[in-house]
Amino acid sequence: MRIRLNAGVLPALLSACLTASTSASSGAASQDGSLPESPRAEVTVVGATSVAPDGPRHARTDAQAHGRLSMLLLNLDCIEARPRTVRRAFADAVGLNLVDHFPKDRETVTTIDLQLRNIGAVEALETILGFSFMAGSPTWQVRDGILEVGPRDRLAVRTPPMTRVIEVTDMLLEPPHFVSPEHLWRGISGNQNPGLSSRPDPLSETVRRRPREVGAELVRSIVDGVEPEAWNPLTDEDRESGLSDPVDPRDPFKGRNLDPRATYPDTGTPAPILVQGRWASIKLQGRSLIVRGPAFVIRGIEGLPDPVPPPASLVPRRP
Repeated sequence: MRIRLNAGVLPALLSACLTASTSASSGAASQDGSLPESPRAEVTVVGATSVAPDGPRHARTDAQAHGRLSMLLLNLDCIEARPRTVRRAFADAVGLNLVDHFPKDRETVTTIDLQLRNIGAVEALETILGFSFMAGSPTWQVRDGILEVGPRDRLAVRTPPMTRVIEVTDMLLEPPHFVSPEHLWRGISGNQNPGLSSRPDPLSETVRRRPREVGAELVRSIVDGVEPEAWNPLTDEDRESGLSDPVDPRDPFKGRNLDPRATYPDTGTPAPILVQGRWASIKLQGRSLIVRGPAFVIRGIEGLPDPVPPPASLVPRRP
């Protein structure tokens, strides 16, 4: 299983600094008598870390989309540009079909003044998204080679969920901790004259957690570190937006169990390790994780497919 770090949305401080910088330069220009610059939204490919000799103008697979986002270098030159226009210009420049889920009634009405040089496509995209929506948490996802952008809560409702079965056998095998002969003789507690209860089993000279215990910790780390909002219980607002509650009302654990020792009170059988959240669910099933959720949650857990370099035709030739 590949768990990759995602390039997070650039801090709001960066956006504020960029806006202040461009506003200051515009003010200085007006004071010395020069004409104000006309509005524009220009996104230009200026290079790439790797290219393929040929390929389609627009990505058709997730791997092709990943290659364009991770390998292309861009210049951004935006003056009084509408966020929606800049998002379209970005998608056209890098050769991605775009589905824009930003609701017009919730989108910021301000314009973008931004100039960046030789920046990676992912960083450029997330900077643009940071300017696009001031009242929530925007993100992006890739499905079937198509780039989708919008607020997280809207992507979770408006796009079909994805299901992944991720084998984690190698991650459930914890290296053993070997008990030293001294501890076998003196007892793990370190007492000089330990009782029988404090001595380790002489037939077992290793200490290691069971796969179920390691798996519970793995699930906990994903829930805490990958899109934490997605795993929260359903809210009344979620129900009004059309989301159904995934939790069985008869479930004594309310759709959340990360205790490997937990059992059903009526039968005494082990309870499954699982979390059923408002947007996503995850369950430890044997040696696999079964994950269901929007594409941006899946991306946070297993990343995107290995990137296919963009075609050379997208990158201008240097003289």
